[in-house]
Order: sequence, then structure tokens, then C-alpha cells
Amino acid sequence: MRQALSISLPTDAVRFIQTQVKQRNFDSVSEYVRHLLSLDQELISEDEVLRLHRSALRAHKAGKTKVLKSLADLM
Repeated sequence: MRQALSISLPTDAVRFIQTQVKQRNFDSVSEYVRHLLSLDQELISEDEVLRLHRSALRAHKAGKTKVLKSLADLM
């Protein structure tokens, strides 16, 4: 089920959105906003980035990492 959502935006923001819709070949503003929402859902939070960093740092300090000479070493 879909629901309509009405928002107020400054004129500059509306112009920017309309330009993006045209330049990126979206069929409508709604399609563009849905696209942005799907991208936002794929982002990870700053807290998650920090958690992953701390985990990688612990692994490195514990000697659980390897020095690779090239990307081929990943295969």
C-alpha cells in the first residue's frame, strides 16, 4: 500500500530535485526520492564504521593480518 507524503522545501531544494529528476532520467520526483531512500538504507552508520575499525585494529595488533603485495594475493 502506498501513501502520499507532503513536505515543504525551500525553492532552491525543489529546483535541485527537479533538475536531478531530469538529468538522471527518473520518471518522477517520487521515483527519485524512493531511489534516495534505498541508497540511504544501504549506508552504514558512523558507529558501525568505528566498530569495524576497532575490530580490524585489534586483529592487526594480534598479528591476525597479512601483508599483501598485490590484489592478486587476495585470490
